[in-house]
Amino acid sequence: MTKRKYELLLVDDELANLQKLQRTFMEQYKVHLARSGEEALQILQKAPIDAIITDQKMPGMTGIEFLELSQKTYPNLVRIVLTGFTEVDDLIAAINTGKVHRYITKPWEPEDVRLAVQDSLEKMELMHENERLAIELKSANEKLKNENIILRQEVEKQVFPQSIIYGSPEMEDILRLLRRVTGTETTVLIQGETGTGKELVARFIHRESNRSDQIFIPVNCGAIPKDLVESEFFGHSRGAFTGATQEKKGYFEMASGGTIFLDEIGEAPTELQIKLLRVIQESEIMPVGFHQPKKVDVRIIASTNRDLRAEVAANRFRQDLFFRINVFSITIPPLRERKKDILPLAEFFLQQFSRKLNRKTGNLSEETRDLLLVYSWPGNVRELQNEIERLVLLSEIEKTIGPELLSDHIKQRRRHALPSDGDLKSAVRELEEAMIKNALTRFDRNKSRTARALGISRQSLLEKIRRMDE
Repeated sequence: MTKRKYELLLVDDELANLQKLQRTFMEQYKVHLARSGEEALQILQKAPIDAIITDQKMPGMTGIEFLELSQKTYPNLVRIVLTGFTEVDDLIAAINTGKVHRYITKPWEPEDVRLAVQDSLEKMELMHENERLAIELKSANEKLKNENIILRQEVEKQVFPQSIIYGSPEMEDILRLLRRVTGTETTVLIQGETGTGKELVARFIHRESNRSDQIFIPVNCGAIPKDLVESEFFGHSRGAFTGATQEKKGYFEMASGGTIFLDEIGEAPTELQIKLLRVIQESEIMPVGFHQPKKVDVRIIASTNRDLRAEVAANRFRQDLFFRINVFSITIPPLRERKKDILPLAEFFLQQFSRKLNRKTGNLSEETRDLLLVYSWPGNVRELQNEIERLVLLSEIEKTIGPELLSDHIKQRRRHALPSDGDLKSAVRELEEAMIKNALTRFDRNKSRTARALGISRQSLLEKIRRMDE
C-alpha cells in the first residue's frame, strides 16, 4: 500500500517568499498556498493538512494568532513559524503553550527548513503511532481483563459446586422461592450471616437466569478504598485524575449484558449508594471525567450481613436505595438452624479437598459426624469448609477420619455431648451451662450475640448466668 504524501500549508503575505517556500517543498510534499491567516483557515477546512509553515509578521492576523486559532480545531498539526530575530521573544510564550512546535529565523536556507519540517513530521508520526499503540494496548488490556474474569469463572465451575449442596427443608424452601425470580430481571437482596453462602446463591440465580451465558461479576462493596470506589464501579476517562493515563471500564460496564453481585452492600459508602441508586433507576452510569452518561444493561443481585432496616433508621444506609434493592428479599439461615445441611456439605467438601490436595482420604467416623452436628458453626458454611480442609490435610491416607483430628473448640463438645450420670434435671442443667459457657467464649462474652446464638432472650441469658454463678 502506497503511503500518501504529507500535505503542507504554506502561509506568507509576500508572494516571492511564498513561491520560494513552494519550490522548497513541492517535490517531496503536496503543498497548499495562502496569502493570509484568513485564507489559510479556509484551506484547513477543506484539505487534510499535516503541517503548517507560516510567516510571523503579516498584515491583519499574525502568524501566531493564526496558529492559535488553528490549534483549537486542529490540535495535532505540526506548527512552524518563520520569524525575524526581533520577534523571537514573542514566540517563547507561544512555544510554551504548545501553539508553536518550533521556529526558524530569517533569512532561512531551504535545506534547513526542509530538515526542520522532516524532523517535525517524523516526531508527529511517532507520536500518532504511540497513541495508536496505546489505544490498542488499552483495548488488549480490557479484553484480557474480561477474559481473565471469564477464565476465573470457568475455573470456579470446576472447583465449586454448580448446584447448591443441601439436605434441609429450609434450603429447599429457599430454592423453591428463588426459582420464581431467576427468569426475571428483578433485583434480589440476599440476607444472612457471614459465611452462609450468599455468593453461591447469587451464582445460582445467575446460572438459572436468561443471562446465564453472560458474565457474572462479584464485587465486595466494602473492600475498595473510598478514593477508588467511583472509578472502580463506573470507570473513568483518560486524564480524569492524576494517574488516569487511559480510559478504563468500571465493573458495571464490564458486567453489561450479564449480572453484577454487590456483596455486602450495607458497607457501601454514602457516595456510592447515591450513584448505585441512579444505576438502578436509570440503567446508566457516569464514568469519572465523562460529560455524557453511558447506558448499561445489568441484572443486580445484592447481599448483606447487616440489618438494613436498622441501618436505614440509623441514617447509615439510604432509604430510597434500600427500597430499590429490596424488591425480592431472601434470608439464608445460619448453618446452626439448618442442621440437615451440615453432613451433605461436609461430605462434599471432603471430596472437593481430596481432589484439590490429591489425598485419598477415608470417611468421617460416626463420632466425628456427631460432633460436626453438635457444633454451632458461628462461621457458618465457610467455617465448615475450612475445618474439612484441615481434616483432609491431617488425615492419613484411606484411614477413617476420627474426632481426634478436629479443632479443639469443636472437640470440646465431645465432653458435653453426653452429660455425667445423675438425674435428668441435673443432666439438662449441666448441658445448658456447658452450651452457655461455650457460646460466651465464642462471642467474647458479648451477651446479646450469645443470646441470639442460643435462641433465647438477653434477659433470659442474664438470669441463667446469675444462677450459674450462685
